[in-house]
Amino acid sequence: MKRQGVFPGVLFIGIGLYYLFQTLNLPFSDQLMNWQVILIVIGLAMIIQGSIAKEGNMLFPGILLLGLGVHFYFVTKLAVWPDSWGMYTLILSAAYLMTYYKTKKSGLVPGLLLLALSIIELLYSGLEMWLNSTFSFVGKFWPLVLIALGIYLVTKKK
Repeated sequence: MKRQGVFPGVLFIGIGLYYLFQTLNLPFSDQLMNWQVILIVIGLAMIIQGSIAKEGNMLFPGILLLGLGVHFYFVTKLAVWPDSWGMYTLILSAAYLMTYYKTKKSGLVPGLLLLALSIIELLYSGLEMWLNSTFSFVGKFWPLVLIALGIYLVTKKK
């Protein structure tokens, strides 16, 4: 039997705590009063719903929202927090891998590929510069690729 009240319950608890901190004017409440925390609360509510009620379809968006909320929160608070596209692929990778871990259905291959791509991008600082310089010609000639692909598709025998 699925427990349908978990997500709304956790969501109400999170929103209530958010406004309680705001009302009481606690010393650290000004750091918690932002839109990133709302993403974190919604993500946590979805993860808890997915875990308790055994609803695997709630895990992926929950981890995605939680990861994005944490990233957007710390990118403004910590100077050492990476602010590159590798963080987004890392968050997406975590969502795929955790969903696969819980459901054992799908997501392992894209999760591992995105994880490898994230590690390469986050650890190799010159990768983005290399990609831009190596593939800069694509910006001028990509229409030719589309034309060639179209000709191939039109002339291809079935």
